[in-house]
Amino acid sequence: MVINKGDIYGFIGENGAGKTTVIRLITALANPTSGDYEIFGVPNNDPKVYDARKKVSAIVESPSLYLNMTAYNNLLVQCKLLGIKDLSEINKVLDVVGLSYLVNNKKKVKHFSLGMKQRLGLAIALLGKPEFILLDEPMNGLDPEGIVDIRNLILQLNKEHNITFLISSHILGELSKLVNKYGFISRGKLIKEITVEELEKEIKHGVELVVSNVEKAINVFKSLNITSLDSMNNNTIRIYDDIDITSIITSLDKENIQVKSIAKIDENIEDYYLKLIGGNRNA
Repeated sequence: MVINKGDIYGFIGENGAGKTTVIRLITALANPTSGDYEIFGVPNNDPKVYDARKKVSAIVESPSLYLNMTAYNNLLVQCKLLGIKDLSEINKVLDVVGLSYLVNNKKKVKHFSLGMKQRLGLAIALLGKPEFILLDEPMNGLDPEGIVDIRNLILQLNKEHNITFLISSHILGELSKLVNKYGFISRGKLIKEITVEELEKEIKHGVELVVSNVEKAINVFKSLNITSLDSMNNNTIRIYDDIDITSIITSLDKENIQVKSIAKIDENIEDYYLKLIGGNRNA
């Protein structure tokens, strides 16, 4: 996988595919049993990789927070761990993530909403002034408002602070609003990398018909030189060619084939993922 500076990289795969393992390898929470990788051009077995990792922050699965402390004190502990003496950095990162109102607030983290905890986790990650942040399921458990807030924060950090992101998530519809590049992993192997622009060219658009007789309908379509189609379950056919619906219905009616319903279809990232992973599973 190749992640360039400024990317928001969507990392997609089924449970157990290896997404979290990759994040743990990059952050040195796990060691590779084989293979190698580079961070900022530095091989993982090069002693200089330690310095390269200083530019990396990560939230794996959920933020590691001290629940009985305030937001400020959580950040204070992180400053001590990182050797940061300028405590004004705490106010700065709280402001960036929209939690500046918690600077002198005595509310303990255990009483925070999930969205607030995610924001605080990102504030902690920002203390080291990273160039690359890895997020593992950052939208997990959030309500719709919280999802929008975290999405906008990631976009802001990417645009205004030039931070590169790798985001692992199962919420593919939300991921599609963030990323400029996807990586699909299955059974521990990267099976596809694709940019948003390339994906748009591969995603299909067309119409979906439910008919009384699929086999007869397919023969009618072939006689009309309509070949880009899929036969689905429940007497459903998807057509991806440019077609004249009126003439299609007329042709089917001549063969006594009833059209029960017609709907426009636009495939999305979820459709693409299911086809890709499904195909890989059957390989």
